[in-house]
Amino acid sequence: MSEGERTTIDKSESSSFEDLASAAAHEIEEAKLADAASAKIDKKDEKPQEEWQDVLGSGALLKKIIEQGDEASGERPQRSDICRISYELRLQDDPKNIIEKRDNLKIYLGDNEILQGLDLALTLMYRGEACLLRIAPRFAYGDSGLKPGESLGLVGEVDSPKYDGEPIGPETWLEASLKLHDWTEESEHETLPIAERMEIGIRRRCRGNWWYGRGESQLAVQLYRRALDVLDESEGGISDPTTSGDMEPASEALHALLEERLRVHNNMAAAQLKAGAYEAALQAVTRVLTCQPRNAKALYRKSRILTAMGRNSEALEAARAAAALAPGDIGVRKELSKCEQKATRDRSVEKKLAKRMLGTAGQSKPEPEKKPSRAKMFIWSSLLLSFLVGVASVLVYRYKMQSE
Repeated sequence: MSEGERTTIDKSESSSFEDLASAAAHEIEEAKLADAASAKIDKKDEKPQEEWQDVLGSGALLKKIIEQGDEASGERPQRSDICRISYELRLQDDPKNIIEKRDNLKIYLGDNEILQGLDLALTLMYRGEACLLRIAPRFAYGDSGLKPGESLGLVGEVDSPKYDGEPIGPETWLEASLKLHDWTEESEHETLPIAERMEIGIRRRCRGNWWYGRGESQLAVQLYRRALDVLDESEGGISDPTTSGDMEPASEALHALLEERLRVHNNMAAAQLKAGAYEAALQAVTRVLTCQPRNAKALYRKSRILTAMGRNSEALEAARAAAALAPGDIGVRKELSKCEQKATRDRSVEKKLAKRMLGTAGQSKPEPEKKPSRAKMFIWSSLLLSFLVGVASVLVYRYKMQSE
């Protein structure tokens, strides 16, 4: 990717996609301050707290500590830290119905690789701490809920298992057992081998796809951007670090990394389109087409983006290019048909406007005189003849009467 293509996303673009964790950052900081102010100086003999704490102050996330962590250090994980956790997620009204259970899972804090309620709670936990959580639907499965057969979107698994429990509705609260074992800071991406960067990028893209499938476009965009953080090249290009410190090019691995990066850009364009960020979506899909001008999916999405922006002629051009590359794709054919219909309407409007500008819209051409048809002439001739015969009969009758 060229230096120009590595331009960072501007402030107005990034501000359109603040995730719920960022939206709740102020509330979390206030909770941290309140927690620190109420902490006792001597905590050696402190017992686990038995009461529920309102983490956000809104009642949407409640926490009960069941095992104290290392509060003496005062250290808590920060955003992007790699946390090692164990958790069990279940229905609050039916604790026996276990939704997810994972042990010693490594997650990137703040990336929404787990449910948002778990992600938010971790920012207020100490090393070794274990707690119970009650999570409102907003920070769980949201308005979409979760139906049997739907993917759980478990992070780190490309083919995530399906949910096989009772349907989870939009008003369903969850309960969770959560333990924070430890955490480490995220490594600099430039120091990671290409294979590891690929693994992290794919992991984030798959989780972003899960959020996109649930209609959470902003969360999907956040994951796609984090994927690009590790997939985008740095100064001097991407290469595998060696023990000697020399940087040797890895052409095959680099090509695979480029393919994955373009795949993420393509998916991000779809999510940004759905979120209404058309300019950002167009930038993302343009990056793909710069490297892969014959990418039918990217051309299809470009057509949809341009249509949403009202640039119908450009949209039609992109749709025709996509249809030429993927003639059997139903979605592409539908998009082309829509673009052609809009083009027809646009031409009609342009003609009407041209007539108005020329002052000819109200003028109508004189209609040519219509000649009566033969059938009508025959009918009228018959009626006239009958009339004349009748008049003649009357005259003859009167003449005879006068003669007598």
